[in-house]
Amino acid sequence: MLIVILAAALIQPSPAFVLSGDAQDRAFEDMSMLARAGKLLTVAVSDAASAIGATDRRSGASEKRPLIISDKKVAKKAHGHGGIPSWFKGAADVNAHPATVLEGNRRMLRRQKQHHHSVEDEWLKVHRRYVEEMEAAESAAGRGWDVLFYGDSIMEEWRWDPPPDVPPQLQHQWGSFLGSAWGPFSDVKKVWAEFFATKPYRSLPLGIAGDKVEQLLWRLQNGELPATKHPKVVTVMIGTNDLVGNCTLTSAAETAAGIVEINSLLHAELPTTHILNLAVLPKGEVWPNRCSEAILAVNSELEEYSRANPSFAHYADFGKGFLSDEPVGGRYEVKEALMPDSLHPSAVGMRIIASQLEPLIASLVRQPIGDAAADADWATSR
Repeated sequence: MLIVILAAALIQPSPAFVLSGDAQDRAFEDMSMLARAGKLLTVAVSDAASAIGATDRRSGASEKRPLIISDKKVAKKAHGHGGIPSWFKGAADVNAHPATVLEGNRRMLRRQKQHHHSVEDEWLKVHRRYVEEMEAAESAAGRGWDVLFYGDSIMEEWRWDPPPDVPPQLQHQWGSFLGSAWGPFSDVKKVWAEFFATKPYRSLPLGIAGDKVEQLLWRLQNGELPATKHPKVVTVMIGTNDLVGNCTLTSAAETAAGIVEINSLLHAELPTTHILNLAVLPKGEVWPNRCSEAILAVNSELEEYSRANPSFAHYADFGKGFLSDEPVGGRYEVKEALMPDSLHPSAVGMRIIASQLEPLIASLVRQPIGDAAADADWATSR
């Protein structure tokens, strides 16, 4: 009888293991746990090869439709300290293989035994830290922020979050992934220090690894936006995690619509702030690949949105810098030195972005919103 009870407990799906009801989110949960063990690079390379490579072993996988949370009244009431987002509460997919569920519960029990937090705990912990940072900047003694960078792991790479027990002489070795110090991103913060940390304007990166459009929208609705001391520029880089698997044009349209909704929220809450949308970067080992059409479709929509709203919305695409100069067999190489895992820019890759991004931000910081002549000059200078 005892054996039967234990087996049932192990097989039952657990919200602490499953981020949402589909296989993509379970894969991300696994990646995040491995990141805490310092093993993410291997997973990222493997995932990039399977998700972006020429052979699609998941061609029959069903596509996830983004869940856009738009009830602002409920969201504002939570204000970053309230309930868990609905997409964290999904149980395991009923079609999931029992062995997958069993292994997930084993990992959960092992993690709990080792006093590790679940990925949901880690994500919410990072979000709440960002809310606290925003509240501190909004306080009477706070100065506010001139530039905010919202996004996923690519934006989180900018952060410098060494754990408190790391000696000062070793802190330069740490970067951030899902709020935890992680060596592979360590050199990226040096690029941040060079291009943004010493400027007259004050900047803060607010990326969380693995975020999709829906997660970022929820964060913005729940306390990560400044209420009174509005920034001059908000930079948004999101969408690459929405375009995985089959990378269909349907998912591209939904991703673009979600980013437009983020822009609408930002402009409604921060009417005097410039919004700079950054294109989804190329990913994979070669370009074009099966995700290229979807990525280009999203970027085209973002560019069109910025052209239709020139008074506050802007667009920049740094993707070409990651491709080889000449194609081979009709395809460009995604430079390994700039994107070693076929997804995240290295410090050298982030330098390519920063060297072009910083002048654009500096220009927008000086430019009053709605200045048509300045908008035209900015667009021409890109």
